[in-house]
Amino acid sequence: MIRFMVAMFLVFGQGACDGLKGPDKTGEIRLSSQLFGTESYYLFGYSYDDGESYKYPYRGEPVPDIINEGFLVIEGGGLVSLPGFNTPEFVNGFALAGEFESLEGARGFYKNYREVENDLQFETVSDTVELYQVWVQKTADDNYVKLLIKEIQTYEAESGKMYNEVTLEYTYQPDGSTTFPG
Repeated sequence: MIRFMVAMFLVFGQGACDGLKGPDKTGEIRLSSQLFGTESYYLFGYSYDDGESYKYPYRGEPVPDIINEGFLVIEGGGLVSLPGFNTPEFVNGFALAGEFESLEGARGFYKNYREVENDLQFETVSDTVELYQVWVQKTADDNYVKLLIKEIQTYEAESGKMYNEVTLEYTYQPDGSTTFPG
């Protein structure tokens, strides 16, 4: 009986501790510019504090920290969707920290990028996002996130509309510090 109680305490105690530790400071997310809905359209964005994706704009759901709006452009005689980030709260935004030829070069810079530079100029809407870039985001809550662009895919929805998906690694600093966790 005592063994059973100790085992239950360890199981439930571990879950309680997980709930108290706060948001994930690192992870990988996929942001899509695909629109959903019929009369009013929304897409999915991501909240770093919650570690969840939310519909935006959508009443009753929290406003995410980052969305991929996607820019439709004519390229090579056809319509393509290029990724572009936005901050739905229209505060602070994104600054490009580095561009690289390979994932290895970008990852090395990303891992060694430990502190937000003072001279970064944050824009609410990013420029077109490209492979192997490293971006810094300042959220509406004045927290910092570094983003590594790992993959970009372009798709065509059943409706025929083009959209894209960006896979990125992130490191989040939830306390407003300009120093990222090691």
